[in-house]
Amino acid sequence: MCQILASARGDLDLLIALELKKKPHMQDTLGIAAQLLDIGRNAEALEWVRKPGRRTFGEADDGLSPERVSLEARILDATGDRSATQALRWRCFEARLSAGILWEYMKQLPDFEDIEAEGRAHAFALEKSEAEVALQFFLDWPRLDLAAKLITMHPHRWDGGDWHILPKVADLLEYDHPLAATILYRALLDNILDRARSKAYGHGAKYLGKLDLLAGEADQIHPRGMVNHATYLAKLKTAHLRKSGFWAREGDGEPKAPQASGVRRPVWIEDDG
Repeated sequence: MCQILASARGDLDLLIALELKKKPHMQDTLGIAAQLLDIGRNAEALEWVRKPGRRTFGEADDGLSPERVSLEARILDATGDRSATQALRWRCFEARLSAGILWEYMKQLPDFEDIEAEGRAHAFALEKSEAEVALQFFLDWPRLDLAAKLITMHPHRWDGGDWHILPKVADLLEYDHPLAATILYRALLDNILDRARSKAYGHGAKYLGKLDLLAGEADQIHPRGMVNHATYLAKLKTAHLRKSGFWAREGDGEPKAPQASGVRRPVWIEDDG
């Protein structure tokens, strides 16, 4: 309440004094730094933005969150230290592959240098060990062609348990990048069958239908070590022969209702998952 009153009065010094009474991990360091920057108290703003302060749950304690770096870079810009600003932004990009930070970095570059920097950033992302983070970057940028390249560079890396992300990515890539889409659909289908996730068999049937449609193009360009669709399907049937609940759905990607009564009834409704 005291801080609300201090803010209403425009008394930033009182607001800061009250903030300092909190435990360090509870202090709104970024909020105070932003307000100090707004009134030109740049040295104090820089001190506050670099304090540990409050963090999002699970955030790495490396001082390189895109939100914090973006603010610190603005403060450094205000002090005229452009080289330190750009070095900080690039360091943050390498650590987090933040599309927003890369965009801020490139905006400060002269013409043509931004093109070279973008190419350097893309090359770094393709070589990054955390392929999932790189994939998100290419989706955010967006460069679907590079997302597809990343997927095909690491065909066995993708976790079919990421059902809240991979189906959407595969759907985006189907038309122009059938091999990358195939890799993701196989990962999703393998996860469903390997774990006998019977409630997801409807989704699995849909993914198998997608694989059937993509096979004509994907089989022509699949890399060494990746089998063609016919071989993949044969192995799938051998490994999961007894999963009749799934194979009953093969053919149209939709579940087949029980036939005992002679009446077809919907028994499964597909959702976004």
